[in-house]
Amino acid sequence: MPDLYHEHATRSCQFLNRLSNYALKVSPLPEPWRVSAPPAKARTAPESFARYLPAVPQDKTWGLQVTNAGYVKIESKMTHLPAGHPKDFVFSCQAGRTLQEYQLHYFPHGGGIFESKPSGRCQIQAGAFCLLFPRVWHRYSPLAETCWDDYWIGFKGPYINQLVRQSALSPTQPLLRSGIGHEALEQYRDIFTELQAESPEVMPVIAAQTMLLLAHVLAGRKDRDQGAERIISSAKCILRSNLDRDINLHALASSLNTSYTWLRRSFRLCTGRSLHQYHLHLRLQKAWQLLATSGCTVREAADQTGFNDEFYFSRLFKLKTGRSPKTLKPPRLARRIALKSDFLPF
Repeated sequence: MPDLYHEHATRSCQFLNRLSNYALKVSPLPEPWRVSAPPAKARTAPESFARYLPAVPQDKTWGLQVTNAGYVKIESKMTHLPAGHPKDFVFSCQAGRTLQEYQLHYFPHGGGIFESKPSGRCQIQAGAFCLLFPRVWHRYSPLAETCWDDYWIGFKGPYINQLVRQSALSPTQPLLRSGIGHEALEQYRDIFTELQAESPEVMPVIAAQTMLLLAHVLAGRKDRDQGAERIISSAKCILRSNLDRDINLHALASSLNTSYTWLRRSFRLCTGRSLHQYHLHLRLQKAWQLLATSGCTVREAADQTGFNDEFYFSRLFKLKTGRSPKTLKPPRLARRIALKSDFLPF
């Protein structure tokens, strides 16, 4: 028996060795430091896709009901969506439309113009999200000689209503910039894949995927907003620290590791003033306080606020304040007001 056992074990080992050697010849194992997960199957978006879902009472229990989703490639000079959409969703660039739901659109490529009554005309850039609000008239179209891809998903329910209130989303600012980039395409396509199954059981899954998409968009938007606030705050600090000279605003943007175009636009949105006007306001504020409290001459006030030309300073001061700097010899009451105020009295 021991001999038979030994012979069986030996033959088994020989068989396993031959099988292992054959497998190595057919498909050699990768080196340990080169092991990687198999590549994901590439997915491409269809040329055009849309699904409009009937209202199901059970879907309301999830707090978010997906009503439609789709993708369309909009060519240049196209002023309406292709045929095949329900009456309530038909879109014409000339007439615009009003929806009874929210829609989140994503434009990964191209650029265009968006317009609504609360927001006015806005430029859509590649990578932007656009949140359409219910009962708000709007329209949008690609720029001339361009085209874009439009991914969208429509939804409604108490979840989105609460999210809008908590996230301070408003029809006045429908365009959302987020840092998730092309990850959004995969999330939209996951939703499209579930919709193509046309199974009632997938509705909770689609609702959850839509919630995840909204969470990613808003989280990316929050990170971008916080980063922008830090840059704007740094710009204000630099401007306040240089009231005795002119500042090269392009150099200021470079020192903050951002573009001048972005800084100029973002600064105006945040403060209501351009970079130049904000800096000028601070310099004139300092000049007013010098003239009102220290009794210095107009020439001295001009020098200390970075104005080399006394006459130019006087004209600008009168234009902005309505008072000539030569007549700014305040009595005691005005002097106390000037000392306590953090802002110019104009």
